[in-house]
Amino acid sequence: MNYAMGDLRPNRIIRSRRRTISLEITPDAALIVRAPIRASDAWIMKVVEEKRGWIEKKIIETKNRPSLGERHFVRGEEFLFLGKLYVLEVLSGSNTGISLGDRLYIGEERLPECRRLLKEWYAEKAAEILPARVAGIAAILDYVPKKIRISDTRRRWASCSTSGTLSFCWRLILAPPEVIDYVVIHELVHLRQPDHSDRFWAKVEKVMPDYLRHRHWLRENEGMLAI
Repeated sequence: MNYAMGDLRPNRIIRSRRRTISLEITPDAALIVRAPIRASDAWIMKVVEEKRGWIEKKIIETKNRPSLGERHFVRGEEFLFLGKLYVLEVLSGSNTGISLGDRLYIGEERLPECRRLLKEWYAEKAAEILPARVAGIAAILDYVPKKIRISDTRRRWASCSTSGTLSFCWRLILAPPEVIDYVVIHELVHLRQPDHSDRFWAKVEKVMPDYLRHRHWLRENEGMLAI
């Protein structure tokens, strides 16, 4: 289904073995509905209509969130890494890939491959940094994830499987360290508290008292965490 303001048809309905219905507005302002397996389309649309005000408000907020806009991969363009903006510098006559100093460098001959090379570079940095941050925080909390994966998902920043595997999207490496730590803590707590109940959030708050600030930053700036 497609969504259009005034129409309120979900872009996607996901049915699963859950008891309640939930509504999600994605970073690209799409409406996703998660519903019980036996939920009828009529009931889903009734709930959606009842939440019309909230949905329209969230879609407008999402469209108005900060974004770096369309990428051109040219000298002087800015890219985030660990919450800091770095200017792209093109090295004339060079065939080198991506490197980081006071700026983000790439060889002129590799510029046509810049998007792919940047994505690979970010993924490599995520594979280096995120597991280390997980290990450090997990040791303090005495939580032991079974495995840590770096993924390329578009819908979630991270997830925790029932087997204890924590997965993190490589794009998270663009965010500030304290925001990364919030996501790490969120998923580690899921190892023992799989839901999003009050008890879950109380545990997150105990570890990170100002988690709401970082959660808000991630929601408001997710449009910036892309290339």
